[in-house]
Amino acid sequence: MSDEFMGNAYTPKTQKGLGGNIFLWVIAATLVIGLIMVGGWRLHWWLTGKAVNYQSHIIRNSYSNQQTLRDQITQQISNILSINTQLTQTNNAGEQAALRAQRIAIGGILCQQASEVVGDPLPVQQQDYINRNCFAGTANPNATWR
Repeated sequence: MSDEFMGNAYTPKTQKGLGGNIFLWVIAATLVIGLIMVGGWRLHWWLTGKAVNYQSHIIRNSYSNQQTLRDQITQQISNILSINTQLTQTNNAGEQAALRAQRIAIGGILCQQASEVVGDPLPVQQQDYINRNCFAGTANPNATWR
């Protein structure tokens, strides 16, 4: 006689219960563990990047870095003024062109360094010089460098 008539409930062969689908559970668990691992790895790299950016920000704003920038700005202005003197002392067109190109290159460095100064302002004369010859961290195309 069949089980149905004996009072036992009939269970279709496709419903094997929790243990019957163990292979699917293993696959699902592997996928979940894999997603957690990849997510953790990505989170680690994101947090590491944030920490590096924060540390770089601290270093850029440190006293020693700012003082070095200020010293370099003073030196670059001195270099440009020296080139201006050399320009007035030569009549050689090739030498004048080379000196002007050198002055523009040094001016670009000066402007970039001046844009990185934070905290205490530069001395008034230096700031005026930078305001006349620089624009948004780059050399002003109309700069006279005087």
